[in-house]
Amino acid sequence: MNVVAEPQPIPLLRLVVLHLAPGALATLVFVLLSGPVEAAGYPPLASLLVAIVLVIIPFELAVIVRASQREWPEAGWLASITYRMPMRALDWATLVPVLLVAGIVGFGLLSLIEQSILDGLFGWLPVWFVEPVPVDSVNQYSASAWTVTLIGYAALNVIAGPITEELYFRGYLLPRMSHFGRWAPLLNVTLFSLYHFFSPWQFLSRIAGVAPFAYAVWWKRNVYLGMAVHVLLNGIGTATVIALVLDRLT
Repeated sequence: MNVVAEPQPIPLLRLVVLHLAPGALATLVFVLLSGPVEAAGYPPLASLLVAIVLVIIPFELAVIVRASQREWPEAGWLASITYRMPMRALDWATLVPVLLVAGIVGFGLLSLIEQSILDGLFGWLPVWFVEPVPVDSVNQYSASAWTVTLIGYAALNVIAGPITEELYFRGYLLPRMSHFGRWAPLLNVTLFSLYHFFSPWQFLSRIAGVAPFAYAVWWKRNVYLGMAVHVLLNGIGTATVIALVLDRLT
């Protein structure tokens, strides 16, 4: 089913809650589990992955499914995802690489000021929070702990996480922000960046990296375009982190 009609807009306060709540809850779980997870011999990243599994994915999917059952009960669990307009093969072949490059440039340029933001505003945060992947102390954890963690990291950060987030933020929430007009994608991306409470120093770079494909999803009314670019961006970042860890793991 290709749904093209705009759903009913959601009021601003509820939009803010829906954008931020899963990230806030996941960050709380991340903080609470960090001690027990590290005591069990796993790097801090593992507790963040658990938070994604326990909070972010079920929360966001539950909102989507509930809305589908309420609004279009006969149309299936993805009925509330209204941005599913078909795209030509030429659009796919053109937009995906262009948006991927735009995302890499956006993240890359703004990442140059992340350390200044981190030092100036978030220097009070503990090291394990700022560096859930402690590249400089990889050998503090066993090879088996890293194997489990990195497999989970690849599965969640490259596949399950970005697909769920795009369904939720660009597929479900963005269409319900039509009352903000052309500002809707920017507001959506700003709130999406804030939702990452576990890495607030990346607020600006995340906006710069995500905004291009968020606007493209809004323009083409196709959430799968955002999924493709998000998966590729996360795949590049995840592969880089895994390569660094494996290179230092002896």
